[in-house]
Amino acid sequence: MATVVLKDINKIYPNGFQAVYDANIEIQDKEFVILVGPSGCGKSTTLRMLAGLEEITSGDLYIDDKRVNDIHPKDRDIAMVFQNYALYPHMTVYDNMAFGLKMRKTPKDIIEKQVKEAAQILHIENLLDRKPKQLSGGQRQRVALGRAIVRHPKVFLFDEPLSNLDAKLRVTMRAEISRLHTKLQSTMVYVTHDQTEAMTMGDRIVVMKDGFIQQIDTPMELYNNPNNMFVAGFIGTPPMNFHPVSLTGDKLTEKGINLTPTPEQLAKLKEYGSKNIVFGVRPEDFTFEENPTNSINAVIEVVEPLGSETILHVRLDSDSNMVLKADPTKQFSVNQSIKLGVVISKCKFFDATDKVDPTGKSENPCIV
Repeated sequence: MATVVLKDINKIYPNGFQAVYDANIEIQDKEFVILVGPSGCGKSTTLRMLAGLEEITSGDLYIDDKRVNDIHPKDRDIAMVFQNYALYPHMTVYDNMAFGLKMRKTPKDIIEKQVKEAAQILHIENLLDRKPKQLSGGQRQRVALGRAIVRHPKVFLFDEPLSNLDAKLRVTMRAEISRLHTKLQSTMVYVTHDQTEAMTMGDRIVVMKDGFIQQIDTPMELYNNPNNMFVAGFIGTPPMNFHPVSLTGDKLTEKGINLTPTPEQLAKLKEYGSKNIVFGVRPEDFTFEENPTNSINAVIEVVEPLGSETILHVRLDSDSNMVLKADPTKQFSVNQSIKLGVVISKCKFFDATDKVDPTGKSENPCIV
């Protein structure tokens, strides 16, 4: 398969709008890398530059150590799976999957062999004579995947391929694509705005915002050690809760909030020197013991029983809100006053002064 390297890639449109700033990504052979971020963050533009569908304004793109900036898309040995499937409606499934090979003048016997192999991998052997309008959304997506597989490309590119599917089918197709990666042992680059897809599928995740790469790391490293508030809040479902606190002596306090950071956390907070701190706690890191050392006063506003867990939406004394996960065997009621504890060692603390580094990419950096 192939390595993919982006070096100082920028994209500026004729109207002056810059969609991507100094993107540097090294994708290893057989790696599954996810580009994730909110709409307009530059992830799809980055993928389209990799595919050759968007011109690179500056920087260098390498596939297998070969600079491909000026190489036509069809000669880059990549295959792309689009959000809208991009199937030919007048062709059968077989002809859709075979089309790219026919354009390359591939012998008929090889076309038939590769199409049938791909159909077998994707369990669509019984659909080869049908046309796209006779297929469900999931079946169409499998055909689009099959069309990419038959070409045996160096790199597979996916542009939000599951966004048109319903929630249950998305879960199924996530697993299908992960199994496909394991089976093919190929290099894959996948764009999504869904952080659950990113967390469950990727070897590494590239988090983007406003055209800047915020952090590149493994799913669990992003989850446990985010660079800044944006990454911390984007990765995780429900997202991390944030609240401003003030450092006074060895305590972090705010109305109804009393926290005692660990010695390591306190040392780093004091070394950092900022008195304006944002406290971050994930929904699963609350506790419900009596008289907790680290406490937050709250009133329950919404109770969402989900079977395996209960989601609580609470209002703090400061009139701000937090979301937390609770044991489903415990009983909670709306308007119930509770004193929450937190697992302080798992909490994060960010600079509340909204510092931005010279590249413009790091807002509210993580202190500890």
